[in-house]
Amino acid sequence: MKTLHPTKMRNTAEYVRSQHHVIVDADHTLEDVLKPGYWAHHAERIRVYDLIDVIHNDFDVTLRVTGKGIGFVETRILRAWISEAADANLSEEQNAEADATIPDGYVVDHHSKTGWRARLKDGGVEISRNHKSKIEAIKAALDHAARAQGLAA
Repeated sequence: MKTLHPTKMRNTAEYVRSQHHVIVDADHTLEDVLKPGYWAHHAERIRVYDLIDVIHNDFDVTLRVTGKGIGFVETRILRAWISEAADANLSEEQNAEADATIPDGYVVDHHSKTGWRARLKDGGVEISRNHKSKIEAIKAALDHAARAQGLAA
């Protein structure tokens, strides 16, 4: 049976590697974060085997640094949480198409306390709230518009 050499566990993790924490902007995607060039401005500070916690509204990942060079840092995902929201990975074109389906007289927006919500443009009366995605809020606005016009039962 093989055993770990007695001198292999001399240092605690805090002395061998660092753990970094970053909250990325809303327009950054998981694909952006995983590209080695994304970390170009921090490559000198980051060491191989460091951990990076990346926080975003649509994902929360822990990355291990596996390699680095001038202007790039290679990573792999150790832990990942990715939002189940339908529009978390919509392209700009798909997002524009979804916006085009919002009925006249309605507004769909996001608020930190209520999540995605649908409301009337005039007066701002809230139709529905606490939707997990923009798509759900648009569907709620469409349903309300159909009911208001007597088209749906």
